[in-house]
Amino acid sequence: MTPRNRLAEAQRRLDHAYRRQRQAAAEQESADAESAIARSITDLTMRLGELCLASGAGTARTTQMLRHVARAYGLPIHVDVTYTRIILSYQPSIAADPITIMRSVAPGGVEYDRLTRLETLVARIEEDRLPLPDARDQLRRIVSEPRVYRRWVLLVAAAVMGGAVAMLLGGSWADILVAFLATGASELVRSELVLKGLANFFAQAAAAAVPTLAGLLVMATAPLLPTAAAVAPSMVIAAGMVALLAGLGVVTAAGDAIDGYYISAGARVVEVTVMTGGIVMGLVLTLWLGLRLGVPAYISPAEGFYTPTAIALVSAGIIAASFGVLCNMGPRSLVVATGLGVVLWAVYELADAVLVSYPARVGVAALLVGFLSRLVTRPLRIPMVAMITVGIAPLMPGLLLYRAIYGFTSTSVGLGDDPSMLLMTCSLTALALAAGSGFGANLAGVLLRLARMRRERAVRHARAAHPSSRLRSAAHARPQDVAGPGAPVDTTGSQPVTAS
Repeated sequence: MTPRNRLAEAQRRLDHAYRRQRQAAAEQESADAESAIARSITDLTMRLGELCLASGAGTARTTQMLRHVARAYGLPIHVDVTYTRIILSYQPSIAADPITIMRSVAPGGVEYDRLTRLETLVARIEEDRLPLPDARDQLRRIVSEPRVYRRWVLLVAAAVMGGAVAMLLGGSWADILVAFLATGASELVRSELVLKGLANFFAQAAAAAVPTLAGLLVMATAPLLPTAAAVAPSMVIAAGMVALLAGLGVVTAAGDAIDGYYISAGARVVEVTVMTGGIVMGLVLTLWLGLRLGVPAYISPAEGFYTPTAIALVSAGIIAASFGVLCNMGPRSLVVATGLGVVLWAVYELADAVLVSYPARVGVAALLVGFLSRLVTRPLRIPMVAMITVGIAPLMPGLLLYRAIYGFTSTSVGLGDDPSMLLMTCSLTALALAAGSGFGANLAGVLLRLARMRRERAVRHARAAHPSSRLRSAAHARPQDVAGPGAPVDTTGSQPVTAS
């Protein structure tokens, strides 16, 4: 080979190496860009899921929202959500290292208004293809927004709920006033102790002791004040128990169990059991103290008096509305939840004429509430767990729990019922509320899916009959649909991310 030919061959080799180097650099730059976009999407998804779980959403709904957000941006992810932890993973290819994020979520107070805003944000991301920077800005604004109600409003709502429970049980105006004050004081004690860092178990026990002490105080002052003798302490105590029991996550625990998330369901059941144990401990210790001090026998709880249907419906609506305020629901959600509370009691009254079993009547009423909640959540952008939890609050078994605990602490109850049977009825009532509402929501979901499939089938038949409609639908297809599953989407230009 001549020197000229060797020089030309060396030049060709240099050009080939340079082109390969430039191609490798371009591929690396494209991979880095895709990785940066994927990390931004996974970070947004993780933060949104953390807020949803901390605001009171169930495990199934949180998992669904995370997948919807990631799918909207063309990113296939693996999600594992438990009661206190979220694991999110994305692997670009078999040879590439996966992006995996794990974050612990501390259970906090229920924030249904914030959960509603998160649901709206997810819907905008999924339907309107909201750009990633705009989605991050909106999420940042949701986090920074204050609670919808001030603390004194929550205390007033708790007091109103206690008075409404006493009115629902057939109490007089004196019963309603004392229950109003006792329940408000109970919520004040509970919130103060939680803010001071006391464990929720002991905060629940102290809160349960407040209305019981109010009943003992009424008994002590009855010989001196004629108005105190007209107050039924059982209704005062039952009102406080309803307010405390309504705040437990019975519906969310049952929903996780029905949806197959057994780890989260087990954790929530343990939490509900512990919180109920705190209520029982505060009630038992205070009742024992009253009995040791010789409290008169008429503190023994009665089953309640007859309440006219109109007053009962109004009371149920007030209970649902006040508990919705305690759960930080927005005004629009509050109106719907109040209506569900009224519907709940109306169905319970109708079932009373047909069914003998009290838990069965409660279950039928809760089933309709769950069914209606599933129908209104999507068009109104309201979380279903919020509607069900607030809607079933009027039927929380506060009086049953008090009667059972009093039966265990007193040897001369005179109720004609076995305390063990009362406690079993209380447990069955809570189970009927949770299972009935869950079944109603699932039944409505099945009917909605069948209706959607029927509409889609009709659309396919229409497109088959008119070929021009298929061309118009292809022209309006989303970029991630054109790119196929697993292709990240460039949020700046709304185009699929592809390697150059």
